[in-house]
Amino acid sequence: MADHIVEIADGFWNVRGSFKIAGFVDIGTQMSLVRRPDGRFLLLDCYTPTGAVRDELMERTDGGKAVDAILNLHPFHTIHCKAVHELFPDAKLYGTRRHAEKKPDLPWEPVRTEDPELAELFPELVFSVPRGVHLVPANENLHFASVLAFHPATRTLHVDDTLMFTKLPFIGGLSFHPTLAKVLEERPGAVDEFRAWAAELVELCRDVDTVCAAHTRPLRASDGGPPVAERVQKAIADVEAKLAAHAKKHG
Repeated sequence: MADHIVEIADGFWNVRGSFKIAGFVDIGTQMSLVRRPDGRFLLLDCYTPTGAVRDELMERTDGGKAVDAILNLHPFHTIHCKAVHELFPDAKLYGTRRHAEKKPDLPWEPVRTEDPELAELFPELVFSVPRGVHLVPANENLHFASVLAFHPATRTLHVDDTLMFTKLPFIGGLSFHPTLAKVLEERPGAVDEFRAWAAELVELCRDVDTVCAAHTRPLRASDGGPPVAERVQKAIADVEAKLAAHAKKHG
């Protein structure tokens, strides 16, 4: 999968990159560049750009000096953090608790991306953290939870793994990551908390026109099909049996 930049709207660019499983199955990955109200920039997640993509990013950001911060939103997406920090050394570096634990040599800001205080630092974005699930489960193969970032100015939602978009006949569409059942907290009320969060996500998505998901191309409302909020509602309905089974077992 060749690196390329997708201009979602004036002020939001989605970088599509390569990520190979077992060295040969390329499922892709992403990073987004967001222009702030003052004309400076934020990066959402990390991917090491090369060639023309790197050149375009540097040109847009005054050689990288106009990037204020790098926000790492998925606790298990850590491979490119150091390289992107070195490419934009003046940008403040934010990550989840796991980022700081796995890359302790990097200059992480004290506020974590899962912390409520992040919204105060970046009011141009709306953040959403799934509830009722483990953000960092003990089993590191379970990559469900991430911090979702909504950019109201361009009506764009940036999300890693928590929501997935595939364009396949019959089985494609917008869905929750298949590891959901394994990351729900094993306690009474966890399912109720997840359902409440999911309902809030539906309301948030009533203002979303584009979803930039980690391992596929962006989903655009302009491509046709149901509105994004309706797609999220269907995704919730599709996992209801798993939620009900968990609630029956744990309360």
